[in-house]
Amino acid sequence: MLVALFHKLPRMPNVMMRRFLLIPVLLFNLVAISVFAISALALTFSGSVQAQARAIDDSVLTAPNAEITSAELRAAYLSNVPQYVVWPNESVRQQLTIGVLGNEAVYNQLISSPILPVRGLRIDVELLTRPSMASDVDILYIAPGASHQLNSAFNATRSRPILVVSEHSPVREEMMINLVSGAENRLAFQVNNERIQDSGLRSTLDLLTLRGNELELAVYARRAYQRLAELQTEYTELEDALTATQEENSQLLNRIQILEQTIRERDNVLRAQQGTLEDREQVMESQQSALRDLLTELDQQRQQILLREEQLRQIQQTLRQSESLLAAQQQELNEKEEQLRQKQVDSDELAERITANRNVLAVQQQQLRDQRNALDEQMALLESRERTIDRQRLYLWAIGAAFLIALILAFTTVVMFLNKRKTAGKLMFALDELHEAQDKLVESEKMAALGNLVAGVAHEVNTPLGVAITGTSMVNDRITVLKENLGQGNLTREQLSNFLERSSESLSLTQKNLSRVGALISNFKQIAVDQMVAEQREIDLGGYLEEVMSTLSIELRRAGIRYEIDIPKEIRMITIPGAMAQIITNLVTNSIRHAFTEPGGMLHLEAESVEGNQVRLQFSDNGAGMNNATLTQVFDPFFTTKRNEGGTGLGMSIVYNLVRQKLRGDISVKSELGKGTTFILRLPKNL
Repeated sequence: MLVALFHKLPRMPNVMMRRFLLIPVLLFNLVAISVFAISALALTFSGSVQAQARAIDDSVLTAPNAEITSAELRAAYLSNVPQYVVWPNESVRQQLTIGVLGNEAVYNQLISSPILPVRGLRIDVELLTRPSMASDVDILYIAPGASHQLNSAFNATRSRPILVVSEHSPVREEMMINLVSGAENRLAFQVNNERIQDSGLRSTLDLLTLRGNELELAVYARRAYQRLAELQTEYTELEDALTATQEENSQLLNRIQILEQTIRERDNVLRAQQGTLEDREQVMESQQSALRDLLTELDQQRQQILLREEQLRQIQQTLRQSESLLAAQQQELNEKEEQLRQKQVDSDELAERITANRNVLAVQQQQLRDQRNALDEQMALLESRERTIDRQRLYLWAIGAAFLIALILAFTTVVMFLNKRKTAGKLMFALDELHEAQDKLVESEKMAALGNLVAGVAHEVNTPLGVAITGTSMVNDRITVLKENLGQGNLTREQLSNFLERSSESLSLTQKNLSRVGALISNFKQIAVDQMVAEQREIDLGGYLEEVMSTLSIELRRAGIRYEIDIPKEIRMITIPGAMAQIITNLVTNSIRHAFTEPGGMLHLEAESVEGNQVRLQFSDNGAGMNNATLTQVFDPFFTTKRNEGGTGLGMSIVYNLVRQKLRGDISVKSELGKGTTFILRLPKNL
């Protein structure tokens, strides 16, 4: 259009008109250059927008599969705990506050994505720097980095409705919820319901189900909410940038329209001018050439503007695709929330069963407390006997010194013959007291071993008894429900079939655990009777040692020690089982105390028949071993390498006396430092 206008221009009369015409041409060049620069910026911006959109799509698709960090696990647990705990004054409150002490990473995770309201209450998060700030929060998380401030935090929250979530807390009485890190980045926890109720809070049994896959789903939900918020923010920024670009395009079009209007006005002015000079034609031709160039450049700018609009349409299409992806993720979140609600319904049923068994567990706890009191009394009795042994030890040293002095006097003087006979009588009396003290020490060791048996068997019996009681209570609950349905006439074949199937499973589980309890008690009774009665009877050596080691298994598991028994079935002996059990108990106790400094040890028992109608029994460990000085004194009375740690030095001396005197056999020991220790016993098959 501009080219046509310039073809219609009249010829300029003079040079002044040519100069006047150069002004709009220069203005038009300026505008064209500005349009070109803005178009280049718009193309750069559209490329960055497309790259951001692709990055957003990739992050949304790959974020749920990223590895879960420990901070994310703890943040997910803290953000979900308010759903299962009720505060006493919620009706007059508008928000709950989570306080984080000692772990800024967990605080950053909590504030990185929005936390949904719970029962209409808004959830806020605060980072605490000292325990005194804990009085203003409702949930206090104490990280391992702030473990030295546990007591101060407990004092600040005592008698307040504040839920304290600690980690690796050694204070069991003050602990409410204690988090424990497990294998494969899993999170376990311990809950003290009594402490929670004492603080005025009320927790639901669903709190026990917040672990494992449910906690990982909560982490994925938090990630999705965080990505949703980021996508909404980026979407808003992209819309603002698109609006700004459209406004700039509108301004450029307005400028082009103004320039066209100015050219039309100039054309009207030039139409009014008349002239026939040749120089005007030359100027007009040069100006027409310049205008043609400008028009060509203007057409190129228009093409670039059209291309930019096409790119903007692509950006809008990308944004619509992002919105559809967000809608799909929101649908997936809704499905996961439905799964969580279904699991919550299942946990409610489990809670009802747990409530029904609570009274039974309370009775069991009372029985355990009674057993603990009995064990404490036995421990007090053992301590008093140890003190008696210490006093008798002093007496023995005094008697030995007196005996030495008496010998010196006997060899140096003959005149005091009568005094010598008197001294000999005293020494005989002292020797009798020494034998009596030795018998008492042996009896004390037997009682200590029996105490270990009682503790181990009580621990082993409690677990199967609890399972049996739980299975029985579940059967009773199902019978009650079955009776109600039968009375109402709503009993169906499917309900009856489910009742019979589940009851059969529960009764089978109960029978297995009660059989296990019966076997444990039978073994315990036999071993206890053998240790208290020194009578001979025929035993299957391998089976009997299995029973003895089973009574000691709790102590071995506590020390992290395994054992193996390699004894043929055909080895039978007529011996004193009580002495045999005492020997094996003392050898195992000696290995636990002296051979192993850390878990992972191994004990090995093997036996074989040898000539002379004897049995060769070998007890070995792969522990620290002994040096030559210790090896030569291992069977000496009162010799111990753990005297400052409660050792008496009588265990191996008792083993030696039992083997040599009661079982009429022989015992030897082999050991090297770092290669373990082996005790070899040669015992007669028929005592």
